[in-house]
Amino acid sequence: MDWNRGKSLFGGRYIIESKLGEGGIGITYLARNQTSELRVIKTLKEEVLNNRTWKVHRDKLRQDFRSEGVRLAVCRHPHIVQIENIFDEYELPCIVMEYIEGDDLGKRLREQGILLEKEALLYTQQIGDALTVIHQKGLLHRDIKPRNIIIRAGKAEAVLIDFGISREFIPGVVQRHTVYRTPGFAPPEQYQQLAPRGEYIDVYGLAATLYTLLTGVVPTSADERNRNTPLLPPSHFNPNISTSVDRAIMQAMAMQPQYRPQSVKEWLLLLSSFSSSIDVEDIHLSNTISLLTPPPKIILKSPKPPITPQFTWQCTCTIKGHAGMVHAVAISPDGKFIVSGSGDNNIKLWNLSTGRNIRNFGRWFAGHSDSVWTVAISPDGQILASGGWDNTIKLWFLNTGKNIRTLNTHTNWVNTLAFSPNGKYLASGSSDCSVKLILISTGDVINTFLGHTDAVLSVAFSPDGQCIASSGADCTIKLWQVSTGREIRTLVGHSFFVNSLTFDATGETLISGSSDKTIKFWHGVTGRMLKTFTGHQGAVSSVALSRDMQILASGSWDKTIKLWHVSTETEICTLSGHNNYIRNVAFSPDGRTLVSASDDDTIKIWRNKDWQRM
Repeated sequence: MDWNRGKSLFGGRYIIESKLGEGGIGITYLARNQTSELRVIKTLKEEVLNNRTWKVHRDKLRQDFRSEGVRLAVCRHPHIVQIENIFDEYELPCIVMEYIEGDDLGKRLREQGILLEKEALLYTQQIGDALTVIHQKGLLHRDIKPRNIIIRAGKAEAVLIDFGISREFIPGVVQRHTVYRTPGFAPPEQYQQLAPRGEYIDVYGLAATLYTLLTGVVPTSADERNRNTPLLPPSHFNPNISTSVDRAIMQAMAMQPQYRPQSVKEWLLLLSSFSSSIDVEDIHLSNTISLLTPPPKIILKSPKPPITPQFTWQCTCTIKGHAGMVHAVAISPDGKFIVSGSGDNNIKLWNLSTGRNIRNFGRWFAGHSDSVWTVAISPDGQILASGGWDNTIKLWFLNTGKNIRTLNTHTNWVNTLAFSPNGKYLASGSSDCSVKLILISTGDVINTFLGHTDAVLSVAFSPDGQCIASSGADCTIKLWQVSTGREIRTLVGHSFFVNSLTFDATGETLISGSSDKTIKFWHGVTGRMLKTFTGHQGAVSSVALSRDMQILASGSWDKTIKLWHVSTETEICTLSGHNNYIRNVAFSPDGRTLVSASDDDTIKIWRNKDWQRM
């Protein structure tokens, strides 16, 4: 369900202007109130509430969503996003909040680099003042990070947003909280369900945010620090940082809560000798133009009508064997089988020709305990890898379904997996912001690639196995050298999550699909953006390239699949039939069959009926 422009809500008090964006369970709209002022309306997705996987949690989802609005409404401060209203529309809870024109600090870092100390301290002081008000109301934010701080366009004013995981607390009392964290910004106690709670949790997050603003580096996560990986002081990455600021950050990020300042106000005093002298007028708003004028997009337009290859595709089979959203599909190298992973926690093997279920993986408690989000098959077709929301990776023998081993290599959701071309290694990407390289024969992690500032959503090996590409919710693509773990370069150009990556067979071109609704082509060596395909009306969740590199398939949250002819840069056709988001698409080795996975709980097999070589 999408609310279109002109839709009236809450008895005509709000009129929808456009959709701003959506996530896993929520969706936001731009609207106008009765005085024609712009507002943001946040609500839950109707299809999530009605999906079988989520249905049992429906009432709690609604309650938690309303609670976010109520918690936020009692916190009035110029540096906290303000709530105007909370209401229900067709049983969907809605939160109305002020519209803030500007960019978040995560985007600012990506586009313009690190902040000067004076500017970073100003924003830290402002958010610290806001947190003081929040704490006075008995609340913890628990997710302080650059992406949750917006700088108002044309002003040196920071605003704290996203109270989705905020919770009430009683200082020093052991309480049960949802285990949610952003690695690098969450203190150790946020990894525990039962632990004392205090303002020092947000002190850690605010200090980690200042660390990143001054260095461009996400601090070593608390989990890694518990494994004896040291937290390097910010001055290690930026020698221009003042000694007092450097020490204040390290003190606020102490592993033991009792060694940190016990309140944000106390910690700000450590910085006061610097921040007290900061004048808003002194801050040079170098980002004003970029905030108001987005970078131009490259849109492909043919100077004359191209010759479009005559391909006719149709759905030949719909598989309805899962009891939840189907998140991932993979086709075996011999083209005989499909493997699927689902929100019902199951992995299933299907015959590609008939759609018949051959076996289920994970009997006798060996399976995943939460949603399966990614599956991959080794190049020799012998081993299946799966990952999911239980933070684990599992390896299976494809021909028997026997579990080989379970890997606990990540501290958050495993979103993506890819085998190396020689089948010896597995690359994994996680919501813990890391990419790991795993030796298949032993299950050992032989390298960890750190640099993403948000969840890693896709990984892909170059055809020669020398390079790994990764992308994620930080809107970037990173290229890594496998042998050394060195980051080669970061590709910037997408304006929203980069959900899917694939190399062409030569390794000279990397293709990405993004929630900004575009598909981009990049030079695999130089990282230069080559071209952009546009046409989808929703997030591009998956891209797949035929082995002959002629046909690109893209799956989208607009519920369609588009097929593109790469060399002529034209859209061949649009495949419709799914009635919910498409999560994944995969080509058969001969390129004549396409498989798609969807939130409508189905898998569809599409076949090319009129194959004509160009």
